[in-house]
Amino acid sequence: MIPKEIMKLYEKLAFSRGYEEAFRDFLDVCLYYLSVGMLAEDYRRVEKRYKPYEMELFVQMFYRVSEYSEGFCDVLGDMFMECVSHGNNGQFFTPIHVADLMACMGENRLKPKQSVCDSCCGSGRMLLSAVKKCAEENDGGRLFCYGSDIDLICVKMTVVNLMMNSVPGEVAWMNTLTMQHWRSYHIDLQLIAGVWLPILKITEAGDTSFVRKLENAMEDNSELKRSIQSNARAT
Repeated sequence: MIPKEIMKLYEKLAFSRGYEEAFRDFLDVCLYYLSVGMLAEDYRRVEKRYKPYEMELFVQMFYRVSEYSEGFCDVLGDMFMECVSHGNNGQFFTPIHVADLMACMGENRLKPKQSVCDSCCGSGRMLLSAVKKCAEENDGGRLFCYGSDIDLICVKMTVVNLMMNSVPGEVAWMNTLTMQHWRSYHIDLQLIAGVWLPILKITEAGDTSFVRKLENAMEDNSELKRSIQSNARAT
């Protein structure tokens, strides 16, 4: 369910651009502010195409989404499914209550600094649920999240969701079946004035620790390797 105040802002932005284009541009605005201006080129591209009052709407929507994303909530995923994908390409994300249930079903207790992986991460809600479970059991402690997706919109949604909740990790834009990698977003945490703040770094094709971890996992699990290779040949 998309909060009404967010939907009103989104509808105003989508009036002249369409829901998908406005959503893509909103993600770039979010990444610009969350990275403290690091992604200025993408932001300037958006700024050139919108009027000043529309850019102010983006800022207002950024603050509203930030508020509603606290507590590991996935507002972006709901916006994407309801207004952008409409289920095209099978892009229905796991319901959040199901993701929370799956995070509770693991035999081992999640501990801070352990890593979790979702190789088809969508908006990152499975990762958020795992981190939420860890935080509840370990006084706010965070897991390290590895995520990947072939859809760049999904990659950016996951990055924004993790950064808004101060979760470290790497999110790769890649094809997990063929292992073709295009870009990675690395999130680190830095203690500033007693608060852990997310710091973003971007690396381009081939510069990723996530792919190496997947390759190591396949080497350790021959059945997994055969399954992935079979799926890759079928694509």
